[in-house]
Amino acid sequence: MTFAVIIILLSLLFSYWLSRVFFIFAQKANILDHSSSAPERKQQQKSVPLLGATGLIFTATILSLLVWLAAVFDWLDLSKVLQTNLEDANFGWIIVSILILTIGGYIDDKFNLQPKFLAIHITIALLVAVFFGGLQIEALSFPFDKILPQNSFLAYLFSFLWLGLCTASTKFLDGLDGLVSTVGVIAFLTIASISFSLLVFQPFTIIISLIWAFSLIGYLPFNFPDARSYLGEGGSEVIGFMVGVLSILSGAKVATVSMVIGWFIIDIIFVIFLRLSKKKNPLKGDRLHWHFRLIDIGLSKHQALTLTTAIILITAQLGLILPTAQKVFVLIVQLILILVAFLVSIIFKKRTLKRVKHN
Repeated sequence: MTFAVIIILLSLLFSYWLSRVFFIFAQKANILDHSSSAPERKQQQKSVPLLGATGLIFTATILSLLVWLAAVFDWLDLSKVLQTNLEDANFGWIIVSILILTIGGYIDDKFNLQPKFLAIHITIALLVAVFFGGLQIEALSFPFDKILPQNSFLAYLFSFLWLGLCTASTKFLDGLDGLVSTVGVIAFLTIASISFSLLVFQPFTIIISLIWAFSLIGYLPFNFPDARSYLGEGGSEVIGFMVGVLSILSGAKVATVSMVIGWFIIDIIFVIFLRLSKKKNPLKGDRLHWHFRLIDIGLSKHQALTLTTAIILITAQLGLILPTAQKVFVLIVQLILILVAFLVSIIFKKRTLKRVKHN
């Protein structure tokens, strides 16, 4: 317990302090998100520093690495307390993947890369984590355990796809101040709760999840509406990636974690379908996502963030208490809600245009 408290305090303090450092660095290096770069999507009145997540990523990564090394080499007699079953090199490769995502995101923020280049570093990072880090989803739950075979190739494939969905869910939905940060906190705390249960009980995963959760909390004062600092591409990618990694390390509790980020995965799939149906680039940003639709129907940033957070908190709790078979129905309800928001926003826009033309 004392070890966990120390880790939590270190995560909070170092993340907050380093976030201030990188806030100043981004300003001086002119790594900024300019409102003029995409005026149809961005509402900030002035340029906002990027690289906001660098401080929290540095904090969480270093602390996670130290905890892993403490478990492997039994520093301070912690190996039995942490009870990690990771092979010596495995978690090290996950750290490498984090570095690849962070550096790739930094390059994207600095040079504003075209969408077709964005998948390169993400794909490399996922391949490193899956094949060198040994991340596999070896067990499938209802209904997939009945219809899909289980073999080594599929275990790697499911892991790659799952990590890709998690990474994409936070990358493409980082369009509302504080949204990805808040959802990240909920997701990491949910994984910590899963890992603490008697059925799973993974002390190592508990500690790592708490490190990432409280590192995010240390950064949140800079990211709440109206944000003084943005996560940046690398930050949003790493958060989703680590949610996926820890959900696998905690026993492939994909269904439970889906209750938290499934909302955003559904939104991404829905938006990509709409873009393709209109023959648009599926990776190019627009205002089709859930949070933009909430703002378009008249909600403020604070209201949109509060409503989304409330929904995610409810679904996270359902994920913890419902059996796997019933979690499918929660995802269906999420899909229906997103469709309703889509229809309402269309009606609202049409009425607004009519009023403008009439006046």
